[in-house]
Amino acid sequence: MTSENLLDVRDLTIAFRTPRGYVEAVRGVDFVIRRGEVMSLVGESGSGKSVTMRALMGLLPETTRISGSARFLGQELIQKSGRGVHGLRGARMSMIFQDPMTALNPVMAIGAQVAEAIRIHNRSISRQEVRDRAVKLLRDVAIPFPEQRFDQYPHQFSGGMRQRVVIAMAIANRPDLIIADEPTTALDVTVQAQILELLRNLCAEYHVGLALITHDLGVVAGMAQSISVMYAGAIVERGSVEEVFYNPSHPYTRGLLGALPHLTGRIERLVDIGGNPPTIFALPEGCAFSPRCAFVQPRCRVERPLLRQVRSAYAACHFAETLPAYPVQEMQA
Repeated sequence: MTSENLLDVRDLTIAFRTPRGYVEAVRGVDFVIRRGEVMSLVGESGSGKSVTMRALMGLLPETTRISGSARFLGQELIQKSGRGVHGLRGARMSMIFQDPMTALNPVMAIGAQVAEAIRIHNRSISRQEVRDRAVKLLRDVAIPFPEQRFDQYPHQFSGGMRQRVVIAMAIANRPDLIIADEPTTALDVTVQAQILELLRNLCAEYHVGLALITHDLGVVAGMAQSISVMYAGAIVERGSVEEVFYNPSHPYTRGLLGALPHLTGRIERLVDIGGNPPTIFALPEGCAFSPRCAFVQPRCRVERPLLRQVRSAYAACHFAETLPAYPVQEMQA
């Protein structure tokens, strides 16, 4: 791993214990996040995006089977004990959870929650120093009147302000890596833009890596440098945003892009992806996307494609090189 790589994930596989035995929810995932880079993990609900990142944070049940390698700043996360991961979590790597209302304690003052995130990794600093740092963090994430807001409770904050508080807690100890799990879900468009701008500025100011979990490709277009597209627990395409968006090599990626509005000035019917994603209990033989693929061939139904280099990106498709040329259009970001 080079010095600029924060996180290097190789062949990550995650299996959950069920009444039917252990079932793989994530299969052979590889990706790299570099310092100062925004890497986006994209896919439909249930594709394994959040599970992948929660595994790296040590937030999955103890009965979960996790194999492969995930090296963060040279330290292996997969074989670490819960205590070892806890020392990194919150200090060197942090997570912004999807729903700020459930991420915050409703009976605990906002300032106390931010202060707790600071104090748990800095036992020696005084109570006043903790309060001063917490107030500064609230000010840094654009909470108005932070000194007064410090003693208020989550129900007194709007959804956008609660999400800003969650971000303040995530950056409290100047982490090297931030994982943002759908950070703009359930927020209106104006607040979404403010939150994304805040994250972009924080990455630039602190030179941290950001793993952005989302299903919104418009957000990816404006935020990320690299993208990994997940389907049925596996990465089906990976590369730079420019390469994947303007020259997609996997039919699933093409389907996601085709379902987006475009800035063409014409009113056109969006193209949907027929069918539904498979469940982890009944993955099809061969390519998991084959039942929904417009370019399916007999080989796809019996042989699982491996992620391999196609031009300057990577794709898991037997026929990536022979797919029709993709029509490039400007997306609505």
